[in-house]
Amino acid sequence: MRVRDIMTKDPVTVEPRTRIFQAQKLMREHQVRKLPVVNRGKLVGMVSHDLFMEVTPSKATGFGVQEMHYLLNEVKVKEVMDKNPVTVSPDMPFEDALNLGQQKGNSGFPVMEKGELVGIITNGDIIRLLSKFLGLGEKGVRITIEGLGARLGELNMIISILDRHRASILSLMTRLRRETQDLIAVIRLQVNDATAMVEDLNGVGFDVTYVSTFDP
Repeated sequence: MRVRDIMTKDPVTVEPRTRIFQAQKLMREHQVRKLPVVNRGKLVGMVSHDLFMEVTPSKATGFGVQEMHYLLNEVKVKEVMDKNPVTVSPDMPFEDALNLGQQKGNSGFPVMEKGELVGIITNGDIIRLLSKFLGLGEKGVRITIEGLGARLGELNMIISILDRHRASILSLMTRLRRETQDLIAVIRLQVNDATAMVEDLNGVGFDVTYVSTFDP
């Protein structure tokens, strides 16, 4: 799954000359927190709700209502925007975009292709995708198995046991514990009761350490 598969295409944009209050209004209307800044069709910056909060006077500043309105009417996007936003390619894997956001402390990126703005991707887009991958919103059972070897054979055995019980797998995640070089598996199943499956898994030597039901 790549950025182009989950990005918002044709995003709402503003111009450098747009006043802050107009940009804030657009954010509210479209329920977004970031806007690419475009000048003559070219990306020149990025503004966000957080940047606006930094320049918008609070009640503690002592500004009067008229002074606050004057400030919001006069300050333009170009004065507060990030002039060198980090961008991503539409062909970037979505998990790389998520990792880049964590590294940069950034919750969204303009998507550029051949020098043109083709979309925007935010943490919200990635979280929605991950929610689908994890089967969130579905009723079922979550089990955790610890102490697996790093070989895929054990996962194949687990899947065969689940298949024997005709359990639908909503998601299967593994994590390598580097200190012990073994795997932890977290499996979400679309079943009402996993008791028999857990007994079979334990019976062949798997260490099922946690079982919980989820009913959104």
